[in-house]
Amino acid sequence: MKPKILQMGADNFGAGGRSVIAYNMTRPLTNDFQVDFLAIGKLKNPSFHRIIEENGGHVQHVKEVSSKIKRLRSIYSILKKEKYDIVHINVDDAIEGLFNIILSKLSGAKIVLHAHTTSSSRGEGFFGRLKMLSAKKIVNFLVDYKMACSLEAADYLYGDTDLSDVAIIKNGIIINDFLYNEELRQNVRENLNIPMEAIVLGTVGRLSYPKNPEFMVSLIQTLFSKAPNFYFIWIGDGEERASIEKKLDEEIKSGRILLLGKQEQPAQYLQAMDVFLLPSLYEGFGIVNIEAQASGLPCVVSSAVPDSASVNSNFYRLLLSDGVEKWSEFITSLSFERLPYGSAEKIKEAGFDIEDSARKLRTIYQKLAK
Repeated sequence: MKPKILQMGADNFGAGGRSVIAYNMTRPLTNDFQVDFLAIGKLKNPSFHRIIEENGGHVQHVKEVSSKIKRLRSIYSILKKEKYDIVHINVDDAIEGLFNIILSKLSGAKIVLHAHTTSSSRGEGFFGRLKMLSAKKIVNFLVDYKMACSLEAADYLYGDTDLSDVAIIKNGIIINDFLYNEELRQNVRENLNIPMEAIVLGTVGRLSYPKNPEFMVSLIQTLFSKAPNFYFIWIGDGEERASIEKKLDEEIKSGRILLLGKQEQPAQYLQAMDVFLLPSLYEGFGIVNIEAQASGLPCVVSSAVPDSASVNSNFYRLLLSDGVEKWSEFITSLSFERLPYGSAEKIKEAGFDIEDSARKLRTIYQKLAK
């Protein structure tokens, strides 16, 4: 019988980038392991769940209820019933994952903790810092294996501990899915009614506070005031969507801004872009940075994105403190030219091929499942 793995996030797994990373990384492992996923609330991506089932895994559903205690009881019931060998918990910080770690420990499973970001809004203020420090000590004691997408993310989650025992596994991608395709670029632009001569800016990410949508809105408005041939594609969904739509109402109605929500195949929209933007407040790594670079796009991101995400020469990190005006000046100074096809080789050489990431994860699972 295959060892049983449960992939879970701290909250609603299946809604954002962590789900995609976990799925991509475990998909090559389904011959060796049964990989299940825990989802809370409504299905965020039904096709994503269908593919999991087709690969021999299961999606364990927990009803989204207001009572956290009831939700935790439901999670614990699943853990006890299914008797998982390993629970792989994907988190942004120690507080976020603490209860799931405790429940997994009580169920008898081995725990892999996976760090995905470099900071969060929790842990601010005296009591916040105290809670975070305490949570870090507890998780360091309870987990069986520590993972992170970058050294910066490892340092943030695990704190003052020896990071030599943290496995750094890069957020790999299926490189061929993102290679530049001129025909696809034309088709996507035609479908979105974007002129071929337009300069298309864009981003992919959850519409939530860590992605800094307020800054992005101001940046878009400033850029649009400078150049009438700019368009913007925004892929993603989240709690900030209504606010964004209200602030950009005029530009959306004009057709120059396209809020396309969550898309099952974001790669095709990268083909239509000329510049990729990511002004995040927090970012453990941001797999979309690698996806954009695989397509050869110039990328302008905040300094919250770690140095390790930079592969191509047209990847630029700017300080948010520079302000919207300096960002807009820098963006308008770009040539808007993609790098040639050699980008794919650079991505692979830098260790961002999903097969390399999956190989490392397989070794970890095999070690823990003995």
